[in-house]
Amino acid sequence: MFHDFHRWKVKRECLNIRIMKLESTPMNDPTHNLKGILANTSLFGMLDEQQLDEIVSSTSLMRIGPNMCVVNRGDPPEGTFWVVYGQVKIVLYNKDGGEKTLEILGRSTCFGLSEMLLERPHLAVVKATIDSMLLHTDRNVMLEMAKENFGFARELMTCVGRQSYGLVRDIESYSQTAKQRLAGYLLRQSQRETSADIHLVANKSLIASRLSLTPETLSRLFHELMEDGLISVSGRRIKILNVEKMSSLLT
Repeated sequence: MFHDFHRWKVKRECLNIRIMKLESTPMNDPTHNLKGILANTSLFGMLDEQQLDEIVSSTSLMRIGPNMCVVNRGDPPEGTFWVVYGQVKIVLYNKDGGEKTLEILGRSTCFGLSEMLLERPHLAVVKATIDSMLLHTDRNVMLEMAKENFGFARELMTCVGRQSYGLVRDIESYSQTAKQRLAGYLLRQSQRETSADIHLVANKSLIASRLSLTPETLSRLFHELMEDGLISVSGRRIKILNVEKMSSLLT
């Protein structure tokens, strides 16, 4: 009964966001330069003016609030999503309604590529965690553009490859201890920020789900790393104090 209610609730949220998408008219919205936004993304930035115009004509702008559903399990692969700002999480639900976070995506990231290229329905649910703006570009124009522009096709392959690599890395982490998983996550975050100072991209409950940990275990591990002199913590701000020793935990 709970599972049926949860599934109905998720579908209703997805229906609401689809209605918002249909009602949005970004081409007539003077407050947003859709073409300019697309031209400044890594995915579409290599396209020429005419190609960008074609993409714009098949792109919708979506504004969504926290916990609103963007994609539901079983949805058809109608195109690709780009996060302009905000954050979404990709999750799987078990039969009791519990959720496992597969990925947390922030600004300048995309999702839906694999499903679009394979013409397979979505297997996971995608929901916003904070106020966000997304772009959705229809599948047909994406595929046509890949035929016309090699640079664009290569960027599509790079995005899919990056996601595939991340999946393999996650599978590998299943054999690691909880502390190793957290250490690896923090080290990867520091590499992305090119600094030992890390700002956690989400709350600790969501990060715990991403690392297949309970929130209680995650809190305990943070305290252990602090006691070992490896990190300092101030809210969501983490500083790695000894990168070499932190890295040694992974060996």
